[in-house]
Amino acid sequence: MLRRILRRMLKLSIPLFLPKFSNHKTPALSKNNEPVVNLVTAWNKRCGIFAYSVFLSAELRKDTTLRIVEIPNNHVLSPYFVVLGAKTARSHALVHVQFAYGIFSNLKIWKGKRLSAFSAVLFYVGLALGDSYVVTTFHELMSKERTGGSAGGALYSKILNKLIINVSDLIIVHTKENKKLMQTVYDVEESKLKIVPMGILENPTFSNKNESKRKLGLSDKRIIVIPGFISEHKGHDLIIKILPQIDKDVQLVIAGGTRTDEDISYRNELIVLAKQLNCADRITFKDDFPISSTVLNSADIALLPYASASESMALRLLVAYQIPTIASDLPVFLEIYQDYGCMELFKTNDTKDLLEKTQSLLSDETKRRRLMEKCRIMWSATKWSSISAKLVETYMEVFSAHPNTLYASERQKERLDWFCLMKLNANA
Repeated sequence: MLRRILRRMLKLSIPLFLPKFSNHKTPALSKNNEPVVNLVTAWNKRCGIFAYSVFLSAELRKDTTLRIVEIPNNHVLSPYFVVLGAKTARSHALVHVQFAYGIFSNLKIWKGKRLSAFSAVLFYVGLALGDSYVVTTFHELMSKERTGGSAGGALYSKILNKLIINVSDLIIVHTKENKKLMQTVYDVEESKLKIVPMGILENPTFSNKNESKRKLGLSDKRIIVIPGFISEHKGHDLIIKILPQIDKDVQLVIAGGTRTDEDISYRNELIVLAKQLNCADRITFKDDFPISSTVLNSADIALLPYASASESMALRLLVAYQIPTIASDLPVFLEIYQDYGCMELFKTNDTKDLLEKTQSLLSDETKRRRLMEKCRIMWSATKWSSISAKLVETYMEVFSAHPNTLYASERQKERLDWFCLMKLNANA
């Protein structure tokens, strides 16, 4: 029965929102010709999207009129999200949604079954009822459409993703790999996609390494840091398995703490594993989030032994603090390695290769300094001010609907002419 309902929803959802943008209002610009933006995001929550949005909003406020629209965790079966979406899209502002499946509420069906991010369905229906331009940044993608838990599975996922894509004027992703996934798995036309990298901390707080180690009570240690929320797919267990084979003066600092019950369970498994391998005393857990500059300044090297990832804010943090890093050779890290060469890569899930690369980097100061210099180059190219400038430029492209970016109709060309005339008048 549920599957038949979902199939019916899928048939209806695709044509229903295709003509949504046939009667746009004029672009949402302030009196100073700055974009007016409603930034839809998780806020004041222990999650990466909140951290991302804090950094992004601080820079966007310099060049836009910005309003934060917070995504709550309740109201999933009330009209609340439809109303919120409609209100957000009827306020004469461009709507920019920071989308990840986990920040929208699930709908529980029965016996533990659920429809993931169901409130996103309601919110985007509300957006479709408005008349604003909508930009969606996909922070999380899946190689197969599967966000529905067990109840509906891939079919529900297809409905949700089609709805988001059809309601959005533009889809932003962070990497070339994610753009490829959007085209092949999510069936999005290239003209509707744009790559805007994830930003890097604008002003890291640097301090003396030895003093930072002293504050942690690790003055006589070389420190390996694994930053970010503890989660099973991030491969902390791989590091613990090789730790007994690394010199005794090396201390592992796991920084960022846990977020979910599953994360807490995995952390407990890590502690049990460390005790079994007689290296529990060589591991320090620092649960503060955001991660303190003291921890980051104390690091000699960092490890990101992920088994899966579509992006990594943790890597950006390491680049900002110029920490020599070894990451698994997943496409997301391989792409950055090819562009900037600011890290070493090891074969994903290969503990032997990870051990060899870790020992080599710990012992080779020349290699560490080279990686630090590469980090400075990546930081300069992708710090938050640079990313914000690129987003503001993107908003203007959406407003003008330039034929070489999104659309090619005569009506859209008229919008472009209007926009160019407005800019000339502003600069006169």
